[in-house]
Amino acid sequence: MLGVLALLVFHQIFMGKAISTNLLIPIVGLASYFLLPYLLNLPDSSLIIFFPVLGLFFAGLAAEEEGFLDILYWALFLHICIGILYVFSSYLVGLNSHVHPMYDKGLPFLHAAKGLTTTVQSYGTLLISWFLIYYWKKENKQDSKLDSLAFWVAILGLMLTFNRNTFVIFYLILFFKHRKIFILTVVFAALFYIYYFEFINKLIFNVNTLNSRADLLQAFRISFFDFSSWKEYLIGHGNNMVDDVIARTTVYRTGYIENGTSMLLYTYGFIGYMAYLAAVLLMSVLFFIRNKVFYAAMFFYIFIIAQQFTHEFYATTLYLMITVFLIILNSKSTSATEDRILSPS
Repeated sequence: MLGVLALLVFHQIFMGKAISTNLLIPIVGLASYFLLPYLLNLPDSSLIIFFPVLGLFFAGLAAEEEGFLDILYWALFLHICIGILYVFSSYLVGLNSHVHPMYDKGLPFLHAAKGLTTTVQSYGTLLISWFLIYYWKKENKQDSKLDSLAFWVAILGLMLTFNRNTFVIFYLILFFKHRKIFILTVVFAALFYIYYFEFINKLIFNVNTLNSRADLLQAFRISFFDFSSWKEYLIGHGNNMVDDVIARTTVYRTGYIENGTSMLLYTYGFIGYMAYLAAVLLMSVLFFIRNKVFYAAMFFYIFIIAQQFTHEFYATTLYLMITVFLIILNSKSTSATEDRILSPS
């Protein structure tokens, strides 16, 4: 991320552009706030809490160039294809580190795609980012037969994730973009569920994995609600991992916080979380008043509701998605209002 940021800054300087103060001010403000929980919780704090500053700085700089959307579009598609090839090769020549055998759901014969990312969820995020660009191109009549072919390849990649969160987000896309297909799939899904009741329960409605997510939050609940001071409630612990002393007393003996809301509260406190909520609501409203209702709904769902199941605040994939949202927000289309309310930053 540091290397890419350096390239983007160099590009700005090379093109004779000054970095916008509309981008620098919030980035410096964010870094300054993160410095509080980091310094006040030494030596237990972690530098990883500054990663969102780098990610958002990257997204802000990349969003200055609308042409970057097309680069992302085909780069993401290449990554999707690589992920699909890894899945097929895992069945043909044996397992590899780029797939996830679904032992946790009792279905080890299914190999979920991870591509070049570390998790199935991250690969799913890249897929959703690609679909967002695809529908933007389609809205602006910039799609071709090649895009239509790429769409079905991406659908295959989506199916190979076997990821509930990714499926639900794509289902939301169907609701907005393919209403008839959405209704038909509801009917067929109901019939399919009745016929393959046991299999679907294992794959989609697996209660064990839902219970395990609740157990994973045990360390957070104990540390944050039972042992935090007023300072930690306000500005957080400056670390995204619960202390090992507390974590070892829980079911999974891990301090990792998988829930996005819980992680933000624990790491940055109520002040940080409220600022996050305000930013998400602002972005959603901006999409809405620019007549980009589909993207408003997608942004709100992904950054509020989907974060209850997992989070990627310390993964580059999330900031690639934010870049896509920012470019679309500030791009003009036949369905959007003509005037910008904010700069591309």
